[in-house]
Formats: sequence, C-alpha cells, structure tokens
Amino acid sequence: MTSDTTREVKHVVKKGDTLWDLANFYLKNPFRWPEIFRRNTDVVKDPHWIYPGEVIRIWGNEVRAEALARADSAGEVVSHLEEHPVEPAPQVTGGRSDLTVFASPISRAAASLQADVMGRSRGGGVRPGEVQAAPYAERGGGPRGAGRLVASVDRPGIKTSIVQSRYQLNDELYIDLPRNLAPRLGDNYMSYILGPDLGDGQVVVPTGILRIESLPPGQRPIARIMKQFGEIKLDQRVIPAPDLPFPSGILSPVAGGMRGKVLYVHNEPVLPSIGHYVIISQNAKTGIRAGDEVTFIDNSTGREDENPAPAVTAGVGQVVRVTQYGATAIIVRQNQPTIRDGMPVRLTGKMP
Repeated sequence: MTSDTTREVKHVVKKGDTLWDLANFYLKNPFRWPEIFRRNTDVVKDPHWIYPGEVIRIWGNEVRAEALARADSAGEVVSHLEEHPVEPAPQVTGGRSDLTVFASPISRAAASLQADVMGRSRGGGVRPGEVQAAPYAERGGGPRGAGRLVASVDRPGIKTSIVQSRYQLNDELYIDLPRNLAPRLGDNYMSYILGPDLGDGQVVVPTGILRIESLPPGQRPIARIMKQFGEIKLDQRVIPAPDLPFPSGILSPVAGGMRGKVLYVHNEPVLPSIGHYVIISQNAKTGIRAGDEVTFIDNSTGREDENPAPAVTAGVGQVVRVTQYGATAIIVRQNQPTIRDGMPVRLTGKMP
C-alpha cells in the first residue's frame, strides 16, 4: 500500500534528553541513534550535545505505534506530527555513480546498497546544514580580517568564565564584524574555530550561523544564533556566511582520475565511518568540485609494519566543499574498517 503523504515527528529537546534515549523511545532501538543524528545535522553537529529547545525530526513511518499515538495526542507532550508529501523515488539506470547528488550520507549509502540488489534508489538530498557544517581547509591562521563574538545580550546570574559560557539556538550575542564590513539587518555570519595545521593550510571548523537582528545606536550589532553545528563560545571568530553551491545532476564514472591523499579526518575518530568528514589534498586548482565522488584506497597490511599490501577500496566519499587548500568529503560508503590520514584517494565520479 502506498501513500502520497508521510508523517514526521518533531521532538522538542528537554533537559536530560540524549539521542540514545530518543532512538529508544521513538524507534524502539537505542542503537539507531545515528539515524536520528543524520536526519538532523542542520541542528545537531555533535551527537553528544543536544540542547533544550532544539527541534529533532524523526520520520513518522519509522516511529513505533505507541510513540506516534502519544505524539498525535498533542497536549503537554514534547512532540507533534506534521504531514509531508512523499517524493517519488527516481530509477537508477547504472551503478553507484548514477545516484543523484546530493543524497544524505546514510541514505546515500543505504540507497547504493539497495540499488545493487534491486536496481532502485530512494530520492534524497544533502541538506544545507550538512554542507554548512563541513570543516574545510583554509590559509594558515584562518580567514583574514575575521570578526568575533563579543558578549551575550542576556547576562548570567552567576559569574562564569568565557570558557564556561556556551550558547545555543536563539541566543543573542554582540558581535564585532569582520574588517571593512558595515552592519545590515538580516545579514548572516558564520562562527568558527581553528582546527589542526595541515602544513599548507589550516582546518576551519564551523560552529554556527548567526543573523543580525538589531542595530542599537552606539553599540555593536546584535546577532541571533540561527543554526548550531558545535559549541558556540565567546571570542570565536566570525566571517560572512558563505553562499555554498548545492549542485544537482548525475555523476559520471571517471577512469584514471586524479590522485591525492587524506589530509585530515574530522574529530580524529578511532574508526571513521559513514557520515564522517574527511579533508583531502585535491583542491580547486586540480579541478575537483562539489558533488564529485572520490574513492579511498587502502594499500596497507593493517599491521604496525609499513610493508605495502594489494590495494583495496576502503570507502567512497562525496565532495561537499572545495577551496584552494583542499576538498572536504563525507564518507558515504565503507568497505574497510579504517580511513586515515595519508591514505591514497582518487577521483572516481564527476559532476557534468
């Protein structure tokens, strides 16, 4: 039986909530928390940090019946239902590289596996939050002339240090604008922190998007936190929010594509997996672009010795951001347990 609509549960986070608990309540399996995380990367950047007032979305057709009934009853519960049209699934005419760009990390990987078996792929697209949250390679020291987060509009009742003060969605902050920029209502800015030095460049990690809401006479502009990707603290730098492209189209397989290597795996996980960000050495000067597909190649034995082994495919990534210092990809398929710094990577799919 098919339907032209599907329901979405919207859960308003309350104190003490975790993604583990939400997965257990709504999906009846706490180990499915990564699915909720991937569905909400425009709100949740670090799955260990969710904040009261944030709205977490869970597809209604995945939610257990008793949780749906509770959400549908409204009242004082913390969740409610919304109706959304279901987009028809496009037909796949080829292999992995026929998938429409962008699909979200988990849905792309699942769709690829499904396509191999059934010749069909579900529709979907990477949401702006997944691209905006992507760490990327910049010049050493980060963007020139950046502004900064100066102070909170609402002052705490108990004295805290800058390190202790963390901010969340809808909080208002005074900001110093980047050099030579005039304040305008509605302008968006990106807050960020600096990550590791890459040698020829440095990692920039976005923490949020803020919008100028007020221009009080004789004072700094006031900006409201509109999106949060990580911890937002005072003294973090700000730059104009980039207008990032979201290309669509069909990937074409590339034989003998350009080679590069992994420069950085975000958050340095022990075993990077689907959905992790990876910065690679290919960059704007080599012609790589957002939407392209890259393949990670493992030619090690997996032991402590450095003897080479026959090369195998470790995983596949989708490029989401490109600068002159490197390209950022999201892991969308994984064949081997590790993707690490220095691993060879090759372009295997190209946007038109």
